[in-house]
Amino acid sequence: MIKNLLFDMGGVIFNQNSEEAFRRFAEIGIDPDKYMGRFGQKDFFLDVENGNIDEQQFCKRLSETIGRDVSWEEAQYCWLGFVDYCPEKRLRDLETLRQRGYHLCLLSNTNPFIMAYTRSQAFSDERRPITDFFDSFFCSYEMKVCKPNAGIFLKSLAMDDMKADECLFIDDSEKNTKAAEALGIHTLLTKTNEDWMEKLEEKLK
Repeated sequence: MIKNLLFDMGGVIFNQNSEEAFRRFAEIGIDPDKYMGRFGQKDFFLDVENGNIDEQQFCKRLSETIGRDVSWEEAQYCWLGFVDYCPEKRLRDLETLRQRGYHLCLLSNTNPFIMAYTRSQAFSDERRPITDFFDSFFCSYEMKVCKPNAGIFLKSLAMDDMKADECLFIDDSEKNTKAAEALGIHTLLTKTNEDWMEKLEEKLK
């Protein structure tokens, strides 16, 4: 019986626009192909997402790479290129699932810049932060490990005392869903930015 729903964030909760993020970073002098990918980052971009460096160290590395000082606010502006918007229907669907008694968790490869935004009132049209919609947060930079590494799943299960076969993980990356399946976690692979509620309802029957 499924008791816990674990959601990816970009492309699943909020609509993701990777191209805009690539454009913003390219605009300040970063080669997106060298540091960024659709489903994962590289080099010091990966370091900030797996918690090896903090946000200030990221800004320092970014400044050194492009040859001028980059502020926290400018770095966040670039990262927020990934965030297109969050459809209100998805937030209503999350509330419906919680009302039905499911334990909702966010399990995402992300960083302090994006989470500062999603944990603020700017996240939704109703001025409600993402913390209003989930019971637990398993963010890669806080967990010190990124998907698809099994460690992030195992740590999440342990922290909330969840059993793998009582969890359903929703993600738009096949490598991540396969990693979860290998641990006995049920999965739902979605398309990036699609409305997943109908497919989820089928899975939960």
